[in-house]
Amino acid sequence: MSASRGAAGTDAGRLVRPFAVHIEEAVPAIGLDMLTRVIATRPPARSEALQPERADALRLARRPLTVAELAARLELPLGVVKPLLAGLIHAGALRLCPPDPAPAPQDNILHLVLEGLRAL
Repeated sequence: MSASRGAAGTDAGRLVRPFAVHIEEAVPAIGLDMLTRVIATRPPARSEALQPERADALRLARRPLTVAELAARLELPLGVVKPLLAGLIHAGALRLCPPDPAPAPQDNILHLVLEGLRAL
């Protein structure tokens, strides 16, 4: 068995458990859900080097990402990522992105689908 594998034969993965992630302060709920998109307003500061989850979240959010995408890329549960992101939003390091505009309805889309099915 290699040194990087655990007893069950899987990758050891993250060494710090999610409950050990430091959240600065209790921040009021801002209504983050899985599909809320956020974007960084600044790069990670030097002071955030001791809080790697915060720095990683800011690096990843250089372009708009959903809370679910950030949780997956940070390899942390949503219950840990939501307060982490809420703290970053409260500090002004992240901001919420407006939702994507709904696609314009196309009146003839059903007609096009029907024509495609007839062509088969």
